[in-house]
Amino acid sequence: MIGLSLRGVLDRLGGVQQGMLTLALPVLAVIATVIVARFAWLLLAGSTGRFARGMRPTGGVSSLSATVIMSWAGMRGVVTLTGALSLPTDFPGRDVILVSAFAVIIVTVLIQGTTLGPLISLLGVVNLEERHSVQENEALAWKRVANVQYEAIKALSHNADGTERHPRLLEQYFHRAQVAEHYEKDREIHHLIKLEHFDTVLAAIAAGRAEILKMHKAGEIHDEVLRQLERELDLQEMAAENRR
Repeated sequence: MIGLSLRGVLDRLGGVQQGMLTLALPVLAVIATVIVARFAWLLLAGSTGRFARGMRPTGGVSSLSATVIMSWAGMRGVVTLTGALSLPTDFPGRDVILVSAFAVIIVTVLIQGTTLGPLISLLGVVNLEERHSVQENEALAWKRVANVQYEAIKALSHNADGTERHPRLLEQYFHRAQVAEHYEKDREIHHLIKLEHFDTVLAAIAAGRAEILKMHKAGEIHDEVLRQLERELDLQEMAAENRR
C-alpha cells in the first residue's frame, strides 16, 4: 500500500533519482533515530529498573546482551504502515513521512529481522538454568511414561495359563523403560548411544529405499506398490530423524 502511495510522491519530486537525492538524508536520519532511540530507551529503562528493584539477571544472561537483542528486535510493520497512510493527503510533510515509513519497515524487517538470529548466537545468550530445568523435566517425563506404558503392556500380556500373549511388545516396552532409566541417570552417554542408534536406523531405511527403487526399475513391483512402500519409508525416516 505504501508502494502504491510512493508513486505519487516520486512523481511530485521529479522521479526516482531526484526523489532519492532529495529524501536520502532525512530518511537515513529517521532510520538512525528509530534504531538508536529504542536502544537508548531500553538501556535506560533496564538499568533504572534493576537498580530500583535491586534485581540481577539470572541464568547466565548478560543484561547488556539482552538489551542489545531486544533493541535489535524492534521491527516495524503494520503500525507504522497504518500511521503513515492515515494522514490526510494535504498533511504537511506527508511525502517525507510515507517514504520514511517505507524505509523504516524495509530496513528493520530485512536487515534487523534477518540478522537477529546470528546476533543472538554471536552474543551467546543462553539461559543455562532454564535449559537444565527442561532437560531434567524431559528425563523424568520419559521415565514415567515408559514405566506406565510397560506396566500397561504387562497387564494385558499375560494369559490365564501363564504364557505371554504379546512377548515382543513386552520386550520392546521393557527396553524403553530401561533406556528411559539410563537417560535420566546419564544423558550425555545416552545421547551418543541414541545418535549411533538412529544413524543405523536411517542407513537401513536408505538401503530399503534403494532396493525398492531397484526392483521398480527392473519391473518387479507395480507403481502403486512403490508409492506405498516409499510412503512407509518416508514416515519411518521422519520419525527416526525427529527422535535423533
